Amino acid sequence: MGPFVNVFLQIDSDGDDRITLHDLEKYARRNGLDQSTVTRCRTLSDKKNSGTITLNELCEILGLQPSEIRMQRTTAQLNSQRGVRKEIHVIMATMPINMQTDIGNAIFGLVTEHGKNKEQLTDRIKRYLDRMYGRAWQVVLGDGSNWVGFTHVPETAFFFQLDSYVYLIWKTRE
Repeated sequence: MGPFVNVFLQIDSDGDDRITLHDLEKYARRNGLDQSTVTRCRTLSDKKNSGTITLNELCEILGLQPSEIRMQRTTAQLNSQRGVRKEIHVIMATMPINMQTDIGNAIFGLVTEHGKNKEQLTDRIKRYLDRMYGRAWQVVLGDGSNWVGFTHVPETAFFFQLDSYVYLIWKTRE
């Protein structure tokens, strides 16, 4: 993320994808930024003179996708929170931290029990997810470079690394 996006996300502490110019001015004073920076941000970002700057407006100006910024913010927040086992490195997640923790713990146990047989392991993971969180979960286990494009039910994606494997988990509509 670029510096403008980082500042925006620091100011947007409630995560509603909007900041007020008043909040921006307070941030600038607190962090020793020049008032001309605030004026420039206002001129570039608040074209409607609404007194607010939205993430969508900022991304449009910077040529970024708001969804990517939201995903990066979510991943950063989750990586900074406790809950997921220390052995698990979260790559990307849209699901709540309690689900990540539960699923991570379950998979950690299944890896211990069925780790040698990867086909059986992915089948067990899928059955666990279907039983605990409803049907239509997708599970991919990879051990090299991975790229994925996918459609998923909101707040159900969880990609992480455990040992030398990457786990890609998401739920689709039935």
